[in-house]
Amino acid sequence: MQDVSQTILSQYANSPALCSFIEAWNQMLDPSAMINDWYNLVWNVQTAQGYGLDVWGRIVGVSRILSITSVKYLGWREANDLTEDSFNQAPWYRGVDATSNYRLSDDGYRQLIYAKALANISDGSILSLNRILTTLFAGQGDAYVHDGADMSMTYVFKFVPTDVQVSIIQNSGVLPRPAGVSVSYSIQSD
Repeated sequence: MQDVSQTILSQYANSPALCSFIEAWNQMLDPSAMINDWYNLVWNVQTAQGYGLDVWGRIVGVSRILSITSVKYLGWREANDLTEDSFNQAPWYRGVDATSNYRLSDDGYRQLIYAKALANISDGSILSLNRILTTLFAGQGDAYVHDGADMSMTYVFKFVPTDVQVSIIQNSGVLPRPAGVSVSYSIQSD
């Protein structure tokens, strides 16, 4: 407590033994450091770590374990996902994805939590989806949604996302998908 003398009843305020005993307890049980640690490590999603992010993940409904797509396959632009590559760059698809479960680091998990939290409050409009993308990928390059005007939309990235980001975008299911709209993904880096 900051000023324990204000909590002592006036009839006991002049007792040196009682006042020293209360002051010693106050110094021993000062919770301000624990409160600051709890705020920084659990409550504040921007600085939370470990257990704190696990709590936030349960609140918004995402798991720290994510299926990472680790291999690109031979594909063409119309493949509609982020796992295709050109001739002599990637093997043929054999019918089974080469994925593995991966425990996200705190930074990757924080980005997934932000994506899910923003998706939870999104109204599904292009403006809202663009706001989510610019928030999630700030400082990495342009990211936006292109409306195909035929009940289709494309998430466009003007930078190359990391493997974790590709899995957040494509495998986690947290980016909003309006009902009845087909979704594709495109990387258009220079």
